[in-house]
Amino acid sequence: MEWLYAFAAALFSMMNPIGNTGIFSSLTANKSSSERRKIIQSCMLAIIIILLISTWLGAIALNLLGINLHELRTAGGIIVLLIGLRMLFNDTSHAQTKKEAKDAENQDSIAIVPLAIPLIAGPGVISLIVATANQHTTTTDRLYITIICIIITLATGLVFSFSKKITAYLGENGMAVMTRIMGMVLCTIAIGMLAQGIKGLFPEIFTP
Repeated sequence: MEWLYAFAAALFSMMNPIGNTGIFSSLTANKSSSERRKIIQSCMLAIIIILLISTWLGAIALNLLGINLHELRTAGGIIVLLIGLRMLFNDTSHAQTKKEAKDAENQDSIAIVPLAIPLIAGPGVISLIVATANQHTTTTDRLYITIICIIITLATGLVFSFSKKITAYLGENGMAVMTRIMGMVLCTIAIGMLAQGIKGLFPEIFTP
C-alpha cells in the first residue's frame, strides 16, 4: 500500500491548497462571506467530478485515443516536472496566465474557471490520477484512489474557508516556502514517473 501514500503526497502537492490560498484570496477579495462560501462549494464539487471522471473513465479515454500507460507516464512526468520546477521558483504562471487572472476578476463565477480548472485540477493532476488508476486497476484500488481524491478536495475547501487567516498568518514568505517545498516533492515524483515511462517505452535499452 506504499503507492497510496506516494499518490496522496503527490496529489496534495499538485493541488497545492496552501499555495493556492493566496490566489483564491485575491480572486475573492471583493466577495462577501456568503459568496465566498458558494464559490468554495461549487469549486469543490467541480474538482471532485473532474477527479472521479479521471479515476474511473481515464483508461477508457486513453484506449479511445490510442495512448498507452508508458506514454502517459512520460508525458505526465514532464508536465509534473515543469510544474514542480515553477513552484520551486515560486512561479505561479503554471496555474494561470496574467491574462487569465485579469479575465477572472471580471467573471461573475470563478468557481469552475479558473479555480477548479486549471488552478487546482489541471493537466498535471489529471495525468497523475489517470496514470495511477491505469497502474492499479482493481475496483478496490480505485476506491482507495477515490477516497483520497475526496479527502484532499475537502481539505482544499477547508483551507480556502480559512484563506484570509492563513494568508495573514503565513504572509508572502511563508506561502512561498510552502510552495517551494511542494515543488521539490513534485520534482522527485516527476523523475520517478519519467523513469518508469521511458523504461516502458524503450525496454530493449534497459534489458541486460
